Amino acid sequence: MKTILFIFSLALAQSVPAQPAAEAAARQHPALAEFDMSGLDAMRARVRAVINRPVDLSPDKVAAFDKTRAAAERGDTAAQLELAQMLHQGEGTSRDYDAGLAWMRKSAEGGYGSAQAFLGVAYTLGQGRSIDRKLGEYWSRKGAAQGVELANFTVAMHFENIHSSPEEQAHALHWLKFYAGNGFIYAYNEIGYRLMMTAQDDAQRKEAFGWYMQAAKALDPPGLNNVAYSYEVGQGVPQSDEAALGWYEMAAIAKSPPGQTGFARLLEQGRGGPTRQGPAPKPFALYLLAAQQGDREAIERLIKVYDKGELEQAADPAQAALWREKLRLAKTP
Repeated sequence: MKTILFIFSLALAQSVPAQPAAEAAARQHPALAEFDMSGLDAMRARVRAVINRPVDLSPDKVAAFDKTRAAAERGDTAAQLELAQMLHQGEGTSRDYDAGLAWMRKSAEGGYGSAQAFLGVAYTLGQGRSIDRKLGEYWSRKGAAQGVELANFTVAMHFENIHSSPEEQAHALHWLKFYAGNGFIYAYNEIGYRLMMTAQDDAQRKEAFGWYMQAAKALDPPGLNNVAYSYEVGQGVPQSDEAALGWYEMAAIAKSPPGQTGFARLLEQGRGGPTRQGPAPKPFALYLLAAQQGDREAIERLIKVYDKGELEQAADPAQAALWREKLRLAKTP
């Protein structure tokens, strides 16, 4: 994949040789290709195999479970969290997720920072229970106050944003950069977004764009899209329709709905020159893909298409009404 990105970067600076008409007609742009789920399905199967592996009732594991349970019942908060993990994983006992969560909560209530961090994640992401963001924030902040890395990252990622106080924004950036420095790819784009939304001058916008580019080079779809948008509007980097089209094309291939919409928009407006990775797809096909994934801009464009009969589509009031309803539902909290 890195090779593909390198080739793409060269393509930004070079013209694309014309292809024979018959060959171009036979090809489909990769942005329109169905997403290959086989690898993802195989990965999910491996994860399920680990989660659902047989319980381990070997004598050593049973003895360890009994020893840990005795310590937990005496009030040892570290043992309580360890017991929760044993119940969750089926080590020395049958699996019991509810009992495991109860012991985790008991450990957290006893002041154990690691348990508070894990409980915060469980409530925030709905792991082993329904999502409850209030309790997720409560327990995550408890753990963060004790310096637990996971809790600080959960607070930074989920409960501190560009509308938070300057102190909280600084805290969030510190921990996001900490995780980015340890190779957590998804932190790159998040840092870029927060810096871009709060930038006061060109130097700060340039710094934000640098983080977007790190995400894009790692082929993170939001990063690809944000690099494209930055080139489109000239924020943090000189404006360039050609570069914007190229990066939107990559984002669309990565199945980013905003990337599909951006790619369609520039193609419809005739901006950016030729496509790099295949024959130019019809903008309508890209808008439709993005709209089917809930992208609002794409849905709004489809409504106009069906209202007025644009993009080689016949006017269709029924389809326009259908997409209006989908837009209404998308805007409903």
